[in-house]
Amino acid sequence: MVRVTGVLVPVNPSRTLSDTITYAAREAAATDGELHLVRTVPGHYVTEAPPADVLAQLEESAEVANGEIDDLVVHTAALGADVYVSGPREHAGLIIEYAEDHDVDRVIVDPSYSLDATAPELYSIERVFRGLPIAYEHALVESSSRVPTRGEFIRGGVIGVIAFLFYIALGGPTYPFALATGVVTALIAAILLRNVSFESTPAIGSALRIAARSAVFVPFLLWEITKANVQFAYVVLHPSLPIDPYLDEVEMAVGSGLSVTAVANAITLTPGTLTVDADGHHLLVHSLNGAAREDLLDGLHEGAVRNLFYGSDAVELSGPGERGDYQPIAGPAAVTDGGESIDGSEFPHDGESIEDDLDSDADTEVPE
Repeated sequence: MVRVTGVLVPVNPSRTLSDTITYAAREAAATDGELHLVRTVPGHYVTEAPPADVLAQLEESAEVANGEIDDLVVHTAALGADVYVSGPREHAGLIIEYAEDHDVDRVIVDPSYSLDATAPELYSIERVFRGLPIAYEHALVESSSRVPTRGEFIRGGVIGVIAFLFYIALGGPTYPFALATGVVTALIAAILLRNVSFESTPAIGSALRIAARSAVFVPFLLWEITKANVQFAYVVLHPSLPIDPYLDEVEMAVGSGLSVTAVANAITLTPGTLTVDADGHHLLVHSLNGAAREDLLDGLHEGAVRNLFYGSDAVELSGPGERGDYQPIAGPAAVTDGGESIDGSEFPHDGESIEDDLDSDADTEVPE
């Protein structure tokens, strides 16, 4: 039997997090092991340090563990701050990599653990662990009351307001019964969708900054669309039809599903380039000719979206071409060109990602 050298707990705010850490601390102390508290950092982009709230949560969790067992060695770590983590398998990949690096072979999962702001039933990390070579278990703690958390109140409130405004915009009712019906409908939507509609809890300050920067982003996008239309018309009307198509898989340095959606649509809205498929932050992009492909690899669309979501400082990052975060799939460049991923490893030729790597082990059942 392999000696347990440590216990790892994925941390995310929940009703039962404190009880889970207390349970894990006791389990680690019982085996003379160390406790590792880790939190993945979804929705952030390349070169960004872990956010202050993540570090504060880890510090608070460590204090809970130390309060339970005085001489227990507790390690904390924020994982994935320098990459975009796009799904449960990529989250699990970061946790497993940390466990391997620190000789930890036991993971204790909070029964209420969820990734970002989604319900555990919809975004279950236990289902990911089930087919992977690591022992995991649920913490033996009882779920507390079903009083909504602060994050749930915020998400529900945002959904309720949006739903009510949409209801008013559709029919413009002004009489009391219609308004009351709208309020009830918005309340139902808020309750049902509070843990479905968002990747993370909205922050008012961040939302206002994005709204303000959109005043620059929208005109810029319209100007680029106009220029691309002229170039597209030239290609189509030219007698020799100078089309030189390319197909590239590009790793975009943007975080959150919303920003990935924005850059994918910006690429598609600009004539000459088309987002064919998306797997997390990996986009499969078709370019009509070399000029359109050059704009893509120079980061024309990525830079505009990074500025929209993260501010002017985020634009300083070089484009996918200079970073080597692309892989030619079809076209002349597929024979002579190549790219590397952000971490320096060879970029996959067939569109595979960390999720595919983990999927390859999915048939191996591990006793829980």
